Amino acid sequence: MDKKKPVKRPRMDTIPIGARAPIPNGPMHTRPLVALLDGRDCSVEMPILKDVATVAFCDAQSTQEIHEKVLNEAVGALMWHTITLTKEDLDKFKALRIIVRIGSGVDNIDIKAAGELGEIF
Repeated sequence: MDKKKPVKRPRMDTIPIGARAPIPNGPMHTRPLVALLDGRDCSVEMPILKDVATVAFCDAQSTQEIHEKVLNEAVGALMWHTITLTKEDLDKFKALRIIVRIGSGVDNIDIKAAGELGEIF
């Protein structure tokens, strides 16, 4: 029986800004963690994302209310209007690659800091 060699994946902190990491797919790969940071309901987002991502519903008013696992592993964040993401807040997310602002306006996101961290919104 042939032994398969493990797949070597690039580390998120070594990927140049603007470059996208490959998204693994297939039965052997875990789904990326996406966090719905605020809001009262995830009945719209959950059915859309359930086949491609694990969704964490945070219902947070600040990043202090967000679980450590989400801060360490979430690659995507969806947010309404009740939470604000400053540079200090964005620095807490270790794997975040994209921010989706549900609704209009981005006055609750530090756009300059997000860009410097290589996050897309």
